Amino acid sequence: MGTLIAISVALTYALLTSRVAPGEGLAVWAVAAFLVVRVGAAVVALAAARRPEASALAPFFRYWGLTLGFWALADAAYRLAWYSTGKSLPVPSLVDLLRLAGGFALIAALTRQPSGPWERFGRVRRFLDSAILAVAITALAWLVFVRPAVQVGFAPNLHVLWSAVGPVTDLIGLVLLLRLVLLPPEGRPLLPFNTMAAALALQAGYDFVDRYALLQGEWAPAGGGEALGLASSLLLIHVFLRRLPAARSRPSRRGAAIVRRLEPLLAIALTYAVAGSTAVDMWLSGNADWVGVGASAFLGLMLIARQGVLAGQAEMRQFQALVDASADAAFICTLEGEVLLANPALRRMLGTAEDVPSELHLEPHLEADVGLGELLQAAAAQGWQGEVSLVDAGGARYPIALSLRPIRDDRRGGLLLAGTGHDLTQVKQREAELRRALHEVAEARRELEALNQQLEAKVETRTLELQQTVADLARLNEELKELDRLKTEFIALVSHELRAPLTNIRGGIELVLEAYPDLAPQARDTLTLVQAETERLGGFVEAILDLSALEAGRFPLHLEPIDLPAVVRTVISRFPKDGDVDRLRAELPPGLPPVRADERALSSVLFHLVDNALKYAPLSEVRVTAEVVGEGMRIAVHDRGPGIPPEERERIFEMFHRLDASDAREVYGHGLGLHLSRRLVEAMGGHIHIEDEEPGGTQVVFWLPLCDR
Repeated sequence: MGTLIAISVALTYALLTSRVAPGEGLAVWAVAAFLVVRVGAAVVALAAARRPEASALAPFFRYWGLTLGFWALADAAYRLAWYSTGKSLPVPSLVDLLRLAGGFALIAALTRQPSGPWERFGRVRRFLDSAILAVAITALAWLVFVRPAVQVGFAPNLHVLWSAVGPVTDLIGLVLLLRLVLLPPEGRPLLPFNTMAAALALQAGYDFVDRYALLQGEWAPAGGGEALGLASSLLLIHVFLRRLPAARSRPSRRGAAIVRRLEPLLAIALTYAVAGSTAVDMWLSGNADWVGVGASAFLGLMLIARQGVLAGQAEMRQFQALVDASADAAFICTLEGEVLLANPALRRMLGTAEDVPSELHLEPHLEADVGLGELLQAAAAQGWQGEVSLVDAGGARYPIALSLRPIRDDRRGGLLLAGTGHDLTQVKQREAELRRALHEVAEARRELEALNQQLEAKVETRTLELQQTVADLARLNEELKELDRLKTEFIALVSHELRAPLTNIRGGIELVLEAYPDLAPQARDTLTLVQAETERLGGFVEAILDLSALEAGRFPLHLEPIDLPAVVRTVISRFPKDGDVDRLRAELPPGLPPVRADERALSSVLFHLVDNALKYAPLSEVRVTAEVVGEGMRIAVHDRGPGIPPEERERIFEMFHRLDASDAREVYGHGLGLHLSRRLVEAMGGHIHIEDEEPGGTQVVFWLPLCDR
């Protein structure tokens, strides 16, 4: 926006003052406006040097203020002479010295402004770059403009040479600004060097038009030339009035890496341009231009020196990176303790900023058992190393392992000291923590020994108690084994003794019922009830005998291939034909392979499962199904009874456990059938469990392995 305003104002000025005469009022106004803007640019530049945020750039702004001030004085002298006499000043004149002084101030401003990151020998390289660029631009101006103008007799030689001074200094400043555009300084506020370069290009155009008009004798303070100078001053005022951005560590614009590589080529390119122009001119004219030859030789020598400085900078940059990357403090100091060089680690330890100047002294920051002077003298004599305390800016003390070695200072003469310091804070903390840990371990060991003694006494007491308890348990175990043996023998004896009387009673009742068909109905019903109860009691006795035999290991299992359908038919035939057998269905697919089982045990399992289903689901159909699953056979007994709750499906297999244990139950049972079935199925290598029957009822499912084929 500032550039557009400057151009607009300059164009308006050029249109209004295209033709003016010394006596016209417009001429007075034009001269006054031009000089006000030119002087204003110098004043704004000098004022910018006093702003707090521009403290690092104050010399740069002051030199710019001097440059613009000298130019404004020269412009004022020319315009006052023209306004009073109607003619311009002669060429050369003493006023031109003001313009020359402004050019030198401009070159000084741009030469003092650092470019890129700060590093050692940066001033030497900056001086060489500036000298190469200045000599190259001067030589090119001689070869391209001045020498041809002298040869054709455009004007007297002295006039041509003197008139070229202003444009040449402008071009030198423009090239130096171009270098800053390519490689702006790091760690400082980033100035709009591109806008300043545009302003300086307009100034160079103004000087060129102005000098050309002077040589032609047609100079007047009006028209396009004045507009270029006015636009240049307005742009510079815009630059110096704007707020400076914060300091940046690196350029933020895109392609900075590529531009950084182009900047070193600028001096080389201009040197080759001078040498090439001299060679082409010599080839075309057949005569050697000694100014061009001398400039080419001088630039070649300067390039060689520049490359040497660049090589030294590269090596120094590597050493600096090595030292700066170290976590240990490193510094160079005098024998009086003045620190000349310090790496970032030392400054971090001291709590100072990175840009603190080298006026750093060891006196307030180093504490040792001996005085600092004595320590430094001892280090200068034969070196010194030991432990000292480092005091930071806040007064905190840190232990460091310091090593000092003497080095010879060839530039100043005498000795310097190179020091390195390793922070021992963490080491000391670890040592303190280790000592505390060792102390705690010793305390814990003593406590452990005391606890161990107490524990040994308690263990001895508990051991005696446990020995007595074990002896009592062994005695009780033997007694329980004996009681269990007696119980088993008693149950087996009672069951065995009950079997014969029950068989006799059952047989006698059958004979009575068959021998006396004409018995009274009440007597026959009574005998039939007695016969049913005898059968139930006989089944109970058989279950107890089988269970006793299993627990005593006297129930031999002969595992062999068994035809399941044949066993199912045999079990179904055991139920009375005039009872619930009509509700019993065997749904077995044809071609079932044999299972590996004991026939007696499998018959007992099926009998108890079917009997339970008939008793507890009196109104539903009872089905026996089987299917091959993997390497076994899944056998299930289905009913549509009330079902078994999920929480009872494991307990139902416990001995003597029944869902309805009340005395008023309608279905009598003893809680042995399912327990005996699980024991038999597991003894045959299978397993049994309860599942839901859809849409209601119970499935008792057991699995038996197939016989090896």
